[in-house]
Amino acid sequence: MNKASDLSIRRLSTITLPLAMEAMRAALDKAGALSVRVSISIVDAAGGLIHLAHMDGAPLQCRDIALNKALTAVGFAVSTGSWESRLKEMSASVRQGLPLQPHMALFGGGEPVLLDGAAVGAIGVSGASEQDDVGCALAAVQAIHSLLEHPSGHFGN
Repeated sequence: MNKASDLSIRRLSTITLPLAMEAMRAALDKAGALSVRVSISIVDAAGGLIHLAHMDGAPLQCRDIALNKALTAVGFAVSTGSWESRLKEMSASVRQGLPLQPHMALFGGGEPVLLDGAAVGAIGVSGASEQDDVGCALAAVQAIHSLLEHPSGHFGN
């Protein structure tokens, strides 16, 4: 483990604030189309909060829940809604202990932003039904992927 080849700097790809702003716009537009009031958190690859929106009328607690969904999604690089089935495959102690860990949200509304299989950020949405939270989060993720595939015309280009 302490070989000279192990002593290096690891580079971390992550989403940027301009991408997060476009993703936020897409999530807010989706929430408006669904007539729901939500909190939306966007985190970078290291779990740092990049952007937060708390819509008027969204429950106060949803701010923390949205952040926890984003942190769970980026930390495990999977949708938070996948945990119900994932936990069934785990031991009883893991099923009991994992939900008790800080900043864990094991229900829908957290979506990782994956690039070449690695999480470069995540979106967390809370305040509506689980299905609508997922819809808003996926709208944000889709906006990021669309911008990465077709960047011209955005960000002043």
